[in-house]
Amino acid sequence: MAAALGERVRIILLGILSLGSAACMVGEDEATEGTPGASVTSVEAGLTGCRGQASSTIPASGQYILTTFGGPGDHQAMSCGGRAAGTGWYAASRQRYGCGSKLKVEANGKCAVVVTDDYGPDVCVENRVGKPILDTSPQVSRHLFGESGAGWSDRMAITVTEVDASTPVGICSTTTTTTPPPTGGGMTTPTTCASATLDRDVEEGTCVQSASTSAWQQCRAGAWVARSSAASCTASYGFCSSATLGRNVPPRTCVQARSDSAWYQCNGQSWVTPVSVSAQSGPIGDCATMNPL
Repeated sequence: MAAALGERVRIILLGILSLGSAACMVGEDEATEGTPGASVTSVEAGLTGCRGQASSTIPASGQYILTTFGGPGDHQAMSCGGRAAGTGWYAASRQRYGCGSKLKVEANGKCAVVVTDDYGPDVCVENRVGKPILDTSPQVSRHLFGESGAGWSDRMAITVTEVDASTPVGICSTTTTTTPPPTGGGMTTPTTCASATLDRDVEEGTCVQSASTSAWQQCRAGAWVARSSAASCTASYGFCSSATLGRNVPPRTCVQARSDSAWYQCNGQSWVTPVSVSAQSGPIGDCATMNPL
């Protein structure tokens, strides 16, 4: 990320959050902000007027600057529910659009649909940049810009459009593909989809239970389509039931079992081993989360 260390801003919350136990960060290299009425105790990088308040004004142009929050070392609860794990398709801005709204985010000819699950960022950051900011998962900056995260000083320009609530989250298409003519030529229809839950591409017909929403989606023609279940899928990757944690967890989750103290990883169908604790990886890739005893 291009944002310099000296540009970091830390905002410490005081008081009770009105819609959750924590709020999102204004960017991967900036710090946490709160809900209206929260107090600011320290600010760096020349940012002034930071009072834990976010703007509710929606720009008519749909033009925003992208920042990111969540991920390793920055896991946090979001005010609409869930946690900012860094791999889902979530965003702040619930003060603009409401909790659970779907937003299409576009840049560089690419597109992703995110869910507004948190509040922010503070107006002091938007004032510093001179433009509205959409704070999202690092997964969004990776897809749109090939960057693992974004700060306000990176000034990554995006276009944001609110879409229907039934729109599947994740990578979407900004153009309409056509079926090639029998003689060949023309555009080809994509046959794989990028899965944030599995952290890899999957083949046409594959179903994945989303780590961010718990909903089933199927890869069709390069896009994710909502499904009620994994029935009739060519392959499926769902949550695993963890007796140790007492809940269902998404694929790539790593857990140290209470029964034998060994580490296991959910591969989308069952618990598998071995897991490298030092590398934080297992048979299907990097651990989405590490859950020791």
